[in-house]
Amino acid sequence: MLVTLGLRDPAARRLLLAGFTAFFVIGALQALYGPALPFLAVRLDVGLDVLGQTVALHFAGSFVTIALAGPLLARTGYRWPLAAGAAVLAAGAATVAFASGVPTLLVGALLGGLGFGLVDVAMNLWVARAFAPNAAPALNLLNATFGLGSVAGPAVLAAVGGDLRTPMLAVAVIGGVLLVLVPGLREPERGATGPRGAVPWVAAAGFLALYVLYVTSEAGVGAWEATHLAPLVGERTAALHVSLYWGALTVGRLLATPLSARVRPGTLVTGASALAAVALAAAHVAPLAPYAYAVAGLAFAPIFPTGLAWLQTTFEERSEAVASAALAAATLGPAVTSGAIGWSVERFGPGVVPTLLASVAALLLATAATLRLRVGRG
Repeated sequence: MLVTLGLRDPAARRLLLAGFTAFFVIGALQALYGPALPFLAVRLDVGLDVLGQTVALHFAGSFVTIALAGPLLARTGYRWPLAAGAAVLAAGAATVAFASGVPTLLVGALLGGLGFGLVDVAMNLWVARAFAPNAAPALNLLNATFGLGSVAGPAVLAAVGGDLRTPMLAVAVIGGVLLVLVPGLREPERGATGPRGAVPWVAAAGFLALYVLYVTSEAGVGAWEATHLAPLVGERTAALHVSLYWGALTVGRLLATPLSARVRPGTLVTGASALAAVALAAAHVAPLAPYAYAVAGLAFAPIFPTGLAWLQTTFEERSEAVASAALAAATLGPAVTSGAIGWSVERFGPGVVPTLLASVAALLLATAATLRLRVGRG
């Protein structure tokens, strides 16, 4: 694995260690809120409609800092925004852990989201710059660590009987560890901040569309797979297959680590998009559907991290601005489409789910293929 990543000096290894810590903690934080809501409803004696605001505030906070992070990193460097993100994330998690009422809980969720966005963008782009032009293996491995954190957070919550204090305090401690690691990291080369190196707007729009469609596709399967499968295999089995999908996504990023060292980013993103589109089309066949969604998870796995490596090689000096805009826009994709999918399911039944998901994946493939023709393979 070290040979695949090309870790030849201690500074690169320290950066990767910080990256593992960062991605694990943000994965755990994001995954904790959903399964914790029923327990919080009992503990605080409020309805789920009120507690649902914690999730909304987390994502609102992360959207703000994701949108602002790119220009901030380009102007100030990476070290202090990452340190600030780790500190705010840790403070938010500790606030949630000790919250005795809904207002304090909501403040903690907002702080955690603000820290999440800074850590997410800063760490992704720091690794993309530091390992360029062959950053895809490191980015795939780090994003697999996010998946491991997403599994570990709810697992710890279940092990302690739904007491959110324990896992949130663990998140706060790991955030503190990240804060300690940041000063020892070597600052990457700064991107351009002046008029030099203008961004080709067509390519930038292409990457923005790529990430909006990717996040919409990935989240869409996670959100609607069970709705499609429940009439076919039962609700409990359908829920297990959703877990299989997320597990396949995490395993796929581990498998993509060596693969992305051998395949150019543009080629890998386009090929993965094609496989995802075919898999989701196959989900129309009832006996194949549960396994087709798992294959889609494997196919989706390398797209997000490998796409960042591709973006970095395309916009060497301006990657912060383009990546920040693309990732911020991507967070809005599921919010815009989920209502439309829900309306379609109500009108036409669960069988429409694979049609809608396959259509979005087909648009993703078309976007990736067009980008590959316009900007190259990366």
